[in-house]
Amino acid sequence: MHARFLPGLTAAAVISALSCSHGGATLAELGAAALATPPALVGEAPAAAGEAPAAGEAPAVSDEPAAGEVPGAAVGAPALAGAAPAALPTAPPTAAPAGAGSWVEQLTEAAGLRERPPRAQRQWNHIAAAAGADCRDALKRAGARFQAMADTEKPNKKGCGIPHGVLLTRGPTGITYSPPLQIDCSLALRLADIERVIQEEAEAHLGSPIARVSTLGSYACREVRGRMRPWSEGLSEHSFGNAFDIARFSPKRGRPVSVLRDYVLRGAEPSTREGRFLRSITWRLRAEGAASRVLGPDFDASHRDHLHVDCGTPRWY
Repeated sequence: MHARFLPGLTAAAVISALSCSHGGATLAELGAAALATPPALVGEAPAAAGEAPAAGEAPAVSDEPAAGEVPGAAVGAPALAGAAPAALPTAPPTAAPAGAGSWVEQLTEAAGLRERPPRAQRQWNHIAAAAGADCRDALKRAGARFQAMADTEKPNKKGCGIPHGVLLTRGPTGITYSPPLQIDCSLALRLADIERVIQEEAEAHLGSPIARVSTLGSYACREVRGRMRPWSEGLSEHSFGNAFDIARFSPKRGRPVSVLRDYVLRGAEPSTREGRFLRSITWRLRAEGAASRVLGPDFDASHRDHLHVDCGTPRWY
C-alpha cells in the first residue's frame, strides 16, 4: 500500500468511531478519495534513468522488469528509512489471488474493509466506544434528569441492547419527554446540542421555549423501515437505544406543534409559524451535525408523523 495513505486512514478511523457529526471524514469517504488518486502524485515527473532519488524521497518503481527479475512479480512497498531492503521475489506466488499486489487491494486490506462484521455489530461497537465510564456523571452535570439502567456488555440473541442505558425524563434545557426516553447515555449527552437548536428556533418562530416533547418511541428491537431498509442490513438504530422519534412539541405558551399536521414538505414555503419552526429545526439539526440523521415527512411516508433523530455512525457504511 502506498505509504502516504496510512496515517490518514488510521486517524480517520479513530475520529469517525467517536463522532456523531458529519464534520469529520469517515473511513469510507477517505478510502474512496484515496481510490480516486493513483499512487503517483499528479504532475509528478518520473526519475531519469540512473538518477539518484533526493533526500527523503522514495525510489521510483519502474514498470520494466530488472535483469533477472520475473515479469509480473509483485513489488513490495518502499522500505522504511533505516530498514534493510526486502529481497525481490524470484518466482511468482504459487496461489496468488486475482489482483494480488495491487495498491487497491492493499488499501482495502489495510482499511479493514475486506471482511467487516455485520452492521449491527459495527453500530454496537460505535455506541459502546462513544459512551465512556463518566458518561452518566457528565449527563447529570448537564442538568438532565434520568434513571441509570444496568450496563449491557453485549447484544442479545437478536442483536439488540443498550450498552450504557438511561431512562431520561428531562433534558439539559428543561424539556420534558413523554414518554421518557430509553436511550444510550452517548445519545443522551447529545441532547444538549439538539435541544439548543430546538429552543433557539422555538423562540424565533413561536415566541416561547419548548416545555414538552411527545415521543413515539426510543428503544425498540426492530428492523429498519422505509427507504433506509436496503442499506441498513436489518436492525434500526432504535435497537441500540441510539434513536428517538418526536411527534409533537409543546411550547410554554401557545398551541402544540404537530409533525403530522404542521410539517410542510420541501418545495412549498411554510405559511404558518409552526411550519416554519419544524422546517428550521430539521434543517439546522441536519446541517450543524447535532445528530447524525434527522428523518421526517420529507424523507419518506414512514416518517410522515414524526421526526426520527439518531446518533449512529455518520454514514451507512
